[in-house]
Amino acid sequence: MTPDTLQTFLHQHIPATALLGLSVVRTDAEQTVLSMPHAINYNHKHTVFGGSIALGATACGWAMVHTVFPEAAGNIVIQQGETRYLRPADGDLTIITHGAAAQDWTALREMFERRGKGKIELKTEVFSNGVLAAVFEAKYVAIKG
Repeated sequence: MTPDTLQTFLHQHIPATALLGLSVVRTDAEQTVLSMPHAINYNHKHTVFGGSIALGATACGWAMVHTVFPEAAGNIVIQQGETRYLRPADGDLTIITHGAAAQDWTALREMFERRGKGKIELKTEVFSNGVLAAVFEAKYVAIKG
């Protein structure tokens, strides 16, 4: 899947990603990288709104599962997520979801085939002006559908 294909899919099927100005920079088994502009996601303090950070991070992890596990055909939901805000984000964001270990993807595939759904945990880091601003850890569920 190319970054352009993924971005089109996200904007069509998860419209909030278009409203946030999310763009796909990279997507493969090692990393999914999104960018998000400060200009349309700031709050009254002129830092990035926490809800925008959480949604951007959630979408980045979702996009990683969609890219690496196409068998789910987009039938992916977030089951649990936790965001730790480390410092104010006062510039454009770079959002990076790191690929899981090979055995975690294998476990997802095996569970998906056996039970009709599989789970995976992913870590996403959110940078503003090159500085780590937030960390998001989440569990995603792929569902046969």
